[in-house]
Amino acid sequence: MGKTAQPQVMIGVPQEKRLKPAFTVKKLEGTRPHRVHIFDKNDHKIKSKVVQEDAGYLVTTYKGNSIRCRDEAHLRQIGAGVRLIPLLDDQGDPVGTIQNMMALDDEDVENEK
Repeated sequence: MGKTAQPQVMIGVPQEKRLKPAFTVKKLEGTRPHRVHIFDKNDHKIKSKVVQEDAGYLVTTYKGNSIRCRDEAHLRQIGAGVRLIPLLDDQGDPVGTIQNMMALDDEDVENEK
């Protein structure tokens, strides 16, 4: 007598939705070197020097890409200075929002002007 095939039983359990923020913002510590080019009007030459600047912010997307922003103005320019961050599902569709802990206050914007 040969073996008979056992029927397979599969149970359909809905998978838990994995939600990710569209991006995260992290303040980087310390400073980093930045090369600045200056045109010398007397010698008619371009001179460069290295200055230390604030390390800035690291913005990471839900796909794992990242960009370094030098300051708060750059964060606002790329849209990462918003108060609410969209939550995305596995397909990349927005399903909700969460509070941005690094959001810039209106008072900070007024003080920069």
